[in-house]
Amino acid sequence: MLKISQCVFCGCLTVPPARLEIPVRSNKIKSIQADGAKCSQCGEEYYDAQTMRTIEELEKA
Repeated sequence: MLKISQCVFCGCLTVPPARLEIPVRSNKIKSIQADGAKCSQCGEEYYDAQTMRTIEELEKA
């Protein structure tokens, strides 16, 4: 579970865990779902490095 104590964009202290729908730039896959966190004020989404690597691999394919 990803724990974010403060949003780096707006400074909000409420960034709860969330199931994210992350767009992927690929002809085969439009998006993936991943566990992360989402700021309750500005909506900025956070996910871990493994999720980022997965997205990068899908976009290369």
